[in-house]
Amino acid sequence: MRKLRVSSYLNHVDIGDGSSLLYNGLTLCIDLVPTQYMDRLSRGENPSFLLMEEKEYLLKRGHLTALSINNERKEFRKTVDAILERRNQLDRNSKAATLCLLLTYDCNLACSYCFQKSLPNTVRTAVMSGEFIDEFFTDYFPQLYPNVPENLLISLFGGEPLLAKNREAITRVLAYAKEHPGIRVSVSTNATNIAGMADLIGAEKGKITNVHVTLDGDRVLHDENRIPNSGKPTFDAMIAAIRQLIQLNAHISLRVHIHPERLESAQNLVEYLDNEKILGHSQVSVYFSPINTFGSENISLADADIFNQTFQKVAFKTNYPPSNLAFIDNFLKMQDKKLLPKVRYCAAGSDNFYIVDPSGDLYACYEEAGHKDRRIGTLRNGKVKITALKEKYSKRHLLKITECIRCSAALFCGGGCPSEARMQKGSMYQSYCHQNKEFIAQTMKAFFLLNRNG
Repeated sequence: MRKLRVSSYLNHVDIGDGSSLLYNGLTLCIDLVPTQYMDRLSRGENPSFLLMEEKEYLLKRGHLTALSINNERKEFRKTVDAILERRNQLDRNSKAATLCLLLTYDCNLACSYCFQKSLPNTVRTAVMSGEFIDEFFTDYFPQLYPNVPENLLISLFGGEPLLAKNREAITRVLAYAKEHPGIRVSVSTNATNIAGMADLIGAEKGKITNVHVTLDGDRVLHDENRIPNSGKPTFDAMIAAIRQLIQLNAHISLRVHIHPERLESAQNLVEYLDNEKILGHSQVSVYFSPINTFGSENISLADADIFNQTFQKVAFKTNYPPSNLAFIDNFLKMQDKKLLPKVRYCAAGSDNFYIVDPSGDLYACYEEAGHKDRRIGTLRNGKVKITALKEKYSKRHLLKITECIRCSAALFCGGGCPSEARMQKGSMYQSYCHQNKEFIAQTMKAFFLLNRNG
């Protein structure tokens, strides 16, 4: 047999029963092996300790390779190029789209880490009017989406979209949605005014059916961070709002912030939600979202253990991992390339995703909205004008990011957030990787255990 080495694209996660998953970031093959094998292979040990048939199998699956590092990277480029071609074809023919209406940048909370707090007051106080909504759907929507989507998600965003002053705009959006099949409406809210908007929320057509609510951790950490200008705590009020949303038959997407060095807070919150019968409720899904940096590069072993246990508990209780990597489940079941992995991190720059703000400016990224130098277009005098920045976003993919060519998890990640890469590293054509590998590993493990347990 030719001289073999461990693939540069090999990843692994310990399942916890003496076995581990190997998953290859080039061939996309996933296999269960004894953990003692995984330990030795992950250290880059010479695979001579394996039996001949074991070597042959791992070679076929791509976990072992006879290729040099450079030739294996060439194969990776070929794979990404083929996936890009297919992805672009599917995107052109897609019947699904997302439209984010950023109703206002104004908010009744003063969260310490808010990415909009640097916006000037003239921008923050602008409100999307009902007249603008009517004009948008009449004049601009057909230009943005010339092939009318059969499946359109309208996402209401802010600031805080459920402020009382946004009611007129919301009611007109809902009226439009009620008249057109295939449109769903969701909202991302701090949930402090659910009672005032309860008549607009529910499972039926023409209402807000999905509500995204954020909890920052347990009561202590949450009330430190997500507070109104009055300084009054909000944790209990948000839990009450979640209960009201359940009564309204809405679906709640519960976003749990993961803070570096405060992971025990997320663990406490999950325990609380479990005890309160919110975790695992049929109308509640949970996903984790890191704040600032979090990942295997800078996390202690103790914190990694807390994160892994908490992640897997949520997956077990809800039958779904608390991440946005749903396609991994299908890879575990199918193990072929009919399903396409991620060659882009998000929909920024896509013809099927736009963010519209009260000034009629278009953006590709939530965190860049309101910063006019980051506009990808404008809506003025009945015409849509697109800037060169949109194309720059659309061209960001793995082959344009040098670090991703040699990354073992790139096809499960997509290169990380382009906005964060620009702000942290100076260019969107850099990677932003902090928490991604840890999330991928735990998502892989959770889906495997859920599938195995039926």
